Amino acid sequence: MITGNINGIKKTILDRLEGLYDLVIDNDMYFSRELVEVLNTITALINKELCVVINRRGKITGVSVGKISSAEIPAIDASGRRLSGFRVIHTHPSGDSKLSSMDISALMNLKLDAIAAIGVNEDISSVKINIGLCDIHNNSLTYKELNGLSLEKALNLNFMEAVTYIDKSLGALKEDTEQEERAILVGTDSEESLEELAGLAEACNVLPVHSVLQRKNKVNSAYYAGQGKIEEIAHLRQLQNANVVIFDDELSGSQVRNLEEALSCKVIDRTTLILDIFARRAKSKESILQVELAMLSHKLPRLRDANANLSRIKGGVGLKGGVGSRGPGEKKLETDRRHIETRIEEIKNELRRTIEQRAVQKTRRTKGNISNVAIVGYTNAGKSTLRNKLCSLSSSNTISKEGVLEADMLFATLDTTVRAIVLEDSRRIALSDTVGFISKLPHDLVEAFKSTLEEVIDADLLLHVVDASNEEAIKQIQSVNAVLSELNAVDKNTIILLNKIDKASDENLKEVRSFLQGQRLIEISAVKGINLQEVLTTIGEEIPIKLTHKEFILPYDEQKLISMIHENSKVIKEDYIEEGVHISAMVYEEIWNKLKRYEVRAERQVRGNS
Repeated sequence: MITGNINGIKKTILDRLEGLYDLVIDNDMYFSRELVEVLNTITALINKELCVVINRRGKITGVSVGKISSAEIPAIDASGRRLSGFRVIHTHPSGDSKLSSMDISALMNLKLDAIAAIGVNEDISSVKINIGLCDIHNNSLTYKELNGLSLEKALNLNFMEAVTYIDKSLGALKEDTEQEERAILVGTDSEESLEELAGLAEACNVLPVHSVLQRKNKVNSAYYAGQGKIEEIAHLRQLQNANVVIFDDELSGSQVRNLEEALSCKVIDRTTLILDIFARRAKSKESILQVELAMLSHKLPRLRDANANLSRIKGGVGLKGGVGSRGPGEKKLETDRRHIETRIEEIKNELRRTIEQRAVQKTRRTKGNISNVAIVGYTNAGKSTLRNKLCSLSSSNTISKEGVLEADMLFATLDTTVRAIVLEDSRRIALSDTVGFISKLPHDLVEAFKSTLEEVIDADLLLHVVDASNEEAIKQIQSVNAVLSELNAVDKNTIILLNKIDKASDENLKEVRSFLQGQRLIEISAVKGINLQEVLTTIGEEIPIKLTHKEFILPYDEQKLISMIHENSKVIKEDYIEEGVHISAMVYEEIWNKLKRYEVRAERQVRGNS
């Protein structure tokens, strides 16, 4: 039986095609001369592709008219670790024998023994044939293509020898090979943006194997990239044995569905990738809730989009509110939507309680006249390293807690940490290390993390850490400022810290300095400890002074008070007199309130001097 698009084909031609079932192909050959001659001749007559399926016994099991996608290929189990036992021979009426992305997709997805494309030509001796075979590279399934073979050369190839070798190689593959995620990266912005996307992929333990950049003014509404580029990506995916394609922008639900159908693999966008990283890195209860909120907020509109066709399903007699008036698709959609909306509300309520607890902590700091300094910056700029070094440098290092994680990776830390440090003038400040920013930071994440980022909003001073060694430093500064603007914190008193100057090139430093001309800059290396003391000094100069000069005479039996003033104030002078310890110090209002009764009043000082 001849399958496929046989409309308009004469019966005599169909009979010739039926006769192919009587051919028997030698086990050691990919095909026979007679088969190629018949396929070449008939394709030239009807100008349509022909497709023949052959099993390992050399028996033809299927003949189809039309593209390989419409070919009647026997049910093949490709789940095993061996080849399927079938090879496909088909024609290209254009005369080009190059295997298409669809050909390669069929070869690898079905684990065919081989796939051959015959470039049709009036002169059979001039016919060119390409043969595709599965192959193993770096312990992964890929393919190889034998290009531009003459008919004579193709007939002399040993089919069974090649198949036996590939079968053994497949059997030797490690069992976890199929679990490895290998990604093709696709973008329309810049090479630098794709490099950052590669870093994000690696942060999710995904191996980027190829990048595709298509500069376009307008994004395709159906497929993001153009149709030709999608075919190229499909071909690359097969060539690189990739099982996921990651796009460098946010995709709509319909775009994801269209792309997954066209590429035959999982498709995710930049937003989904960033959300996945946040989900992996979240440790505290609050950050876990914030990530879940962002993911659900991102999913909800796509849930509606993905089920738009289901929501139109209607049933019954169509009476409003009557039995069967709503189809099963809409019922499922409504159930999922309500479940997500309910969970979103639950998370928001839990986060409100967390915010209230943090507000209490802020009130305590405010009462104690403690200024808040927040570290902000692009992800992987060195914020956590700087925070740990400043804590160890300050005179509060004896009371500081364990440092936060330092790692050369994107979004190494998510949870905001607040630590008390003491400046040179004995003023105590709260130093907070916030989550890193990134270009194209998903809006849902900014919204979800606003409670955490309140440390930025309420800060008396911002330390904006910039990776001066990064060639995209200026763009990163602009990305951070965009997020600060969204938080209404872009106009806050800010010190720019050009970090990693030990790695930065002179040219890069010059460009960044020029861009930041007129702003307060300190060039540092957090890892090497360069100019960190200057940072502490500058912080002391920039934050509001909340200390006042007071004098006290503390009784000798009030050792707790004496220790308190030493720990929480800047002692200028200390004398031991008959009445007790005479201390002159710069103190916070809270300390002064506790020691008021021991304060040396001005009139008492005058009498003492006279």
